[in-house]
Amino acid sequence: MLLQWNDKYSVKNYLIDEQHKKLFELANMADNMIGKQTDPAEIKKMLVALFDYMRTHFRDEEVYMESIQYPSLELHRERHKQIVFEMTNLVKNMKYDFKQQLVIIMEQWLLKHILQEDMEYAKYCEEMNEKRSIQKVAASYTNSQDDALLKQSEMVSGKKQEAKKGIMHVYSCLCGKTYNIKPDIHAKIQAGDGVKCQDCTTFIKYITDIEA
Repeated sequence: MLLQWNDKYSVKNYLIDEQHKKLFELANMADNMIGKQTDPAEIKKMLVALFDYMRTHFRDEEVYMESIQYPSLELHRERHKQIVFEMTNLVKNMKYDFKQQLVIIMEQWLLKHILQEDMEYAKYCEEMNEKRSIQKVAASYTNSQDDALLKQSEMVSGKKQEAKKGIMHVYSCLCGKTYNIKPDIHAKIQAGDGVKCQDCTTFIKYITDIEA
């Protein structure tokens, strides 16, 4: 019996994985039929079914590799052509004693192609997804930085506009008296220099801004 499907052979694409599972199943069925000395006509029928499904799979797989812009697509496509050529010759020239030839083709295809060569584009796709995730995080971080810079710019712009329009800062105290404080004094108060109300002697607190 040839190898059975295992999740470690997954290429992380549902359609391709399902086709690989089916191909494993068909290949094992063909191998079992040979081992039981089945009628060659039945074996050939099974091989034709396997061959047809294999060509459909190769076509879908190449479309998928194009969609992910796999750099080794042409090499992979040539490998597909080689396998199809070998299988075509096997089916056309089938004789009673062809088990060894079939096993060689099956093992080369299943073990080398699906388990090794197909794993290469699966690895490439995983690396690209990881790269996109990193770029997405980086872009998000950059956007956050841009937002922060924008806010800083707005603050600077606001200060320039404030100086231009003569903004006054309104303060009040516990007794309810209000004070219109100039920007330079406001800056000192915000820096820690407390100013007390002349009447209630409590520290005045910033309330809002108004245009002078």
